[in-house]
Amino acid sequence: MNLISFKNLYFSSLLYYYLLSLQLASVHAANFNLTNNCSYTVWAAAVPGGGRELKHGQEWVFNTDPNFADRGQIWARTNCKFDKNGNGKCENGDCNGAELCVSEGTRPYTLAEYSFERNQINNLDFFDISVASGFNVPMEFRGTSSDCSKVIKCVGDINGFCPTELRHSGGCYHPCTIFKNNQFCCLGVIPRCDPSEAYFKFFKDLCPNAYSYTLDDVTSTLTCPTGTDYKVVFCPSST
Repeated sequence: MNLISFKNLYFSSLLYYYLLSLQLASVHAANFNLTNNCSYTVWAAAVPGGGRELKHGQEWVFNTDPNFADRGQIWARTNCKFDKNGNGKCENGDCNGAELCVSEGTRPYTLAEYSFERNQINNLDFFDISVASGFNVPMEFRGTSSDCSKVIKCVGDINGFCPTELRHSGGCYHPCTIFKNNQFCCLGVIPRCDPSEAYFKFFKDLCPNAYSYTLDDVTSTLTCPTGTDYKVVFCPSST
């Protein structure tokens, strides 16, 4: 084989694997639809993804790619004010004063979490709703693909019944945020939390399908096949 033929073969191989990688990415890309069903405006936040103002009935669609071991978080911010440069502040869920989030929010806020790492067990996506960062807005997180429509909801009136010591003007703190100790933050030589603890039961009774503390995996994490599309609704119906 002469040098020219070898070069042609080499670059043809590179092009083949590049096009193949693009095809695989398109197959496994997951679409997210974020919808605001609240009677008030929220500023949706997604890391990765950024952020967007959503008035009642508005939606924001973006996608993420499981081929790149995506882990992400989605939440709602309330009572935000931003200038023309996208700098400002939110009452809760604020991400360092930026309209387009690149970091986690300021607690308390209701959190949707996902992990789309390929080569996990049976090529599954993992997703959940967590109140381990507190609560501000009711939320629904569901798969929307034909082969997976699992749904998690957290719609209990946590703000209305929030214990006085956990109250925030725009939501309800998790006890770990307030007390910062092993008992409520699941720390220690052997990390564990007691599910019967009164604060955890408060959150679990009102949102039984959500994480009520850091290690609440067994009852609170759902799975769908890799490549499933998802929808997050702020203030979903309670049924």
